[in-house]
Amino acid sequence: METVLYFILVAFISYFIGTVNFSKILAWYFRHKDITKVGSGNPGTMNMLRSFGFGLALATFLAEVVKSGLTCLIFQLIFPEYDIMYFVAGFFVIIGYMFPVWSKFKGGKGVACFAGIFLFSPHLWYVALGWFVVCFILFMFVNYGSVISFTYIGGLCIAYTIYVWLADISLQWLSATNYAIIVTVVLWFLYALMLFMHRGNIKRLINHTESKIDFKAKVKSVFCHKKGEEIIEEERVEHKPEQEIVIDSQPQENMEHENDEVVKNEENNETKN
Repeated sequence: METVLYFILVAFISYFIGTVNFSKILAWYFRHKDITKVGSGNPGTMNMLRSFGFGLALATFLAEVVKSGLTCLIFQLIFPEYDIMYFVAGFFVIIGYMFPVWSKFKGGKGVACFAGIFLFSPHLWYVALGWFVVCFILFMFVNYGSVISFTYIGGLCIAYTIYVWLADISLQWLSATNYAIIVTVVLWFLYALMLFMHRGNIKRLINHTESKIDFKAKVKSVFCHKKGEEIIEEERVEHKPEQEIVIDSQPQENMEHENDEVVKNEENNETKN
C-alpha cells in the first residue's frame, strides 16, 4: 500500500510540473504575445523558432529539458529503491505537458520534455548529447522540424531499448527482464503518442505541404550579426507597398507646343520685314 502511494504521489506531482509550459512564459515575458495565437498556435519549441527566432527557441528547449530531466532525476534520488521511478516521473511529465488541465488539455507535442528524459538519464546521457549534436547539424540541411524531432527521439528510443535489454544493470526492486519490459513499453508508448501529436505534420509531409524552417539562416541571424546591430524578426517588420513612380508626359508635350509657337512667330516676323 505504501509503495502504491509513493507512485501516485510521484505521478501527481510530475503531471503538474509537466503542465508548466515555458514557451508560453517566455513568449509573454519577452514579446508580450500569446504563443497559442502566433504562428501554428502550438505552444512548443518549433513554433517559438518560427515566430521569434533561434534565441527564444533554444531557451524554451533548454528550459523544458531541464524541467523534465531534473524532475525524473530528483524523484529517482528520493526513491532510490524503486528502479523504475525515473521513468514513472518522466511519463507523467510528458503527459502533463501534452494534456495540461489548465489549458483544456491542449498542450505541446512533448519533444523537448522527451529529450530531457534521455539527457538527464544516468544511462546513455552521453549518447543523447552526441545524437543531439548530430541532429542539430542535420537540421541545417533538412529544414523540417518534425522530421528532426522524429529522428532524434526515435534514435534514442532505439538506443535505450537495446541498452536495457543487453546491459547488466544493477537493480533493487525489479528484475532486469521486468525493468527492460517496462522501460520499453513506456518509451515506445510515449514515442507513439508524440507521433500522434504530430499527426498534422505527418499528413503535410506526405502531401508535400509541410512548411520548411530555414534553420541555418535563423542560427546565422544570432551568431553572425554585426556588433550593436539589432536583430529584427521578420514578423516585426512593417511591410509597406512601394509607391508607383509615374512619369508625367504632359510637361514635355507643353514644351514642344511652346517651341512650335515660337518658331511660327519668328517666321511671321521675317515675312513682315
